[in-house]
Amino acid sequence: MSEPEDLEQRLRALLADDRLAVSPTEDAASVIVAGARRRRRRQRVLTSAAGAACVLAVVSAGLVVIQLRTPPAATDFTAERAASAQPTVPSSVPEPPSSAEPTQVQAPVESSEHGTAEPPVPPAHPHHPKPASPQTTPTRAASGALVTADGLGAVKLGMTEQQLADQGMKLTAVKESAGCTYYDVSGAGVPAATAVVSQDNGVVAVKPDGAAHTPEGVGDGTPKDQVTSTYPGTSESGSALVSPTGDQGAYHFTLNSDGAVQAVEVRAKTPDCAG
Repeated sequence: MSEPEDLEQRLRALLADDRLAVSPTEDAASVIVAGARRRRRRQRVLTSAAGAACVLAVVSAGLVVIQLRTPPAATDFTAERAASAQPTVPSSVPEPPSSAEPTQVQAPVESSEHGTAEPPVPPAHPHHPKPASPQTTPTRAASGALVTADGLGAVKLGMTEQQLADQGMKLTAVKESAGCTYYDVSGAGVPAATAVVSQDNGVVAVKPDGAAHTPEGVGDGTPKDQVTSTYPGTSESGSALVSPTGDQGAYHFTLNSDGAVQAVEVRAKTPDCAG
């Protein structure tokens, strides 16, 4: 006998009891049994729904854990593929020959007709060019008055005493010699100097009283060899060097005991009495 049938018999026996104050209807037992069945079915449905919800929650949690763990695994797999794609480098790599020591290749030994081996040809030695020697920059004198090929400031070669006076020059006679007069010249446009004036050719020489230099930078302290290299055709005259300047005249450089320039003078091409 099943459990519903047993319950129904008990209910019928209970309802048939005369001690009940209310007399049940004829279908009371069937109605109670049907209600009990519906309640059991409802409990079963609720139980099944709760179980399904639990299963769904467990499955969802598992999927989340799998998704969280998947990127590292994929990354490891990508790293393994990248590592396997790299070429294998041998543990010992032969060192290239040093550039400082040229590689010597020995020529193969060829046997002659009589079986005698010829000696190997020695390798050619590499050519090492010699470093260029540093060039010496010539010393340029820039102190003192500027002496040019045609004179000193406003005093020009060939000017007469009257022309010098017209330029505002003050002429102080120092001495006379063989038709020439030596003057101390001073005034605007000319530094203190000595000018030699010829009666026939005018100014034939002019020499500053202090330090002086030429436009090419030759002056006080310039070595002798630099003078000769600056002015080709330079010749020696006693303790001085004479450097032609063209049609106008020549520079006269007085040298000291060390062979360096200590005074500069310009003279006309026909100096007459200048000496």
